[in-house]
Amino acid sequence: MAGIHYLSFIPAENPAHRSQGVNLLLMVDNQGEDAAVTVRFYGSDGSDWREIFADERSFQGHSHIHAYFHLPPACFAPENWGGETPEELAVWVGEALPAPTEQGQLLFLEP
Repeated sequence: MAGIHYLSFIPAENPAHRSQGVNLLLMVDNQGEDAAVTVRFYGSDGSDWREIFADERSFQGHSHIHAYFHLPPACFAPENWGGETPEELAVWVGEALPAPTEQGQLLFLEP
């Protein structure tokens, strides 16, 4: 969506407890008009990026927004990571898969 920029996000805890999910604060800059968008979170355990969560949000035009999200425990379940239990994930927020060279923000996970 033109005009919407995801600036950065802050996890409520890092390391986070995978069994409780992760609360995140996302800073969003909307330089365009009012918009309803799907905010997509991607994760990588060192392999290819994959979408781990998506949520529909509406952002007021020409504003700087602090939006709260909860990534549920299912995002970190072994069945979503080739049977492995991730201890750390790189996380990225955007409208499309990040480039393979993107590093994202590292999130450490505890049981």
